Amino acid sequence: AATEHRLSHAAGEWKADLAQRLEAARLRFDWSFQTDRDVPLSVVQWSGLTRILRELVSNAIYHADAARVEVSLQLEDSMLTLQVADDGKGGDPAAWSHGLGLGGVRKRVKALSGEVLWRENGERGIVCHVRVEGFQGRG
Repeated sequence: AATEHRLSHAAGEWKADLAQRLEAARLRFDWSFQTDRDVPLSVVQWSGLTRILRELVSNAIYHADAARVEVSLQLEDSMLTLQVADDGKGGDPAAWSHGLGLGGVRKRVKALSGEVLWRENGERGIVCHVRVEGFQGRG
């Protein structure tokens, strides 16, 4: 990993990686990235966000039986919001068996001092919402 990644650069890498993985799995991919400023990410922030995104998309590819995955990343003021939604089989997140993947997501979000919430995505699919308040990047 580079010693410093700017959020905009990392977002471009994430989009390219996820697009390649989802295309290979024949899933439609929608991406949204908005920021009110660019910030440098520490290695911990970059690594944590990279692994969170990869795990959430892996879940959609391998477990959701989805046709489409939507990823949105937004930084406004000091609030970083990441959302991954799919149109798969869904189900009640409270009833899931929480294996290493979901546990890893929780652990990484906690390391960023954030919160994570899974919920049903309307009639079909799951939405994972990650929120990190006080996100200042590396600074």
